[in-house]
Amino acid sequence: MDNIRSWPGAIQNCAECGGEMRYAGLGEFRCVECGNVQLNDYGRVRAYLEAHPGAMQSEVSRATGVSTNRIRQLLVEERIEISANSNIFLNCEMCGMPIRSGSRCPKCEERYQREMALEKKAERVGSIKSGHMAGDKMNASGEMRFLKK
Repeated sequence: MDNIRSWPGAIQNCAECGGEMRYAGLGEFRCVECGNVQLNDYGRVRAYLEAHPGAMQSEVSRATGVSTNRIRQLLVEERIEISANSNIFLNCEMCGMPIRSGSRCPKCEERYQREMALEKKAERVGSIKSGHMAGDKMNASGEMRFLKK
């Protein structure tokens, strides 16, 4: 697992006592010394939206101190989503359909994933044909070659 202290937005030291902060989940960091809880950008936005469902992006930004660009990034990363009763939407980057989070609608996401899988398969087939697979122990015709030691 990644070192949580190296994550973007990770809180290193407690603002109260200077102790080590440990990630507690959902954007919350808890001090191992005094138990103080601090929130990163995601935690502040999430907490505000839980208390104020349907709040506009600019309102959330003013209340939490998190930039509107960062809030948009959280939407694209699908860590938060626009509420169901909102008349504001993001647009799918492929077809333009309104979406509540992410960068593609479910239909385009499925198509995108299929295309990526086909691309990867084509790369593997090309690598095998050119003899660049399995540690390059095959020549271009697919015959094994022996390494001199």
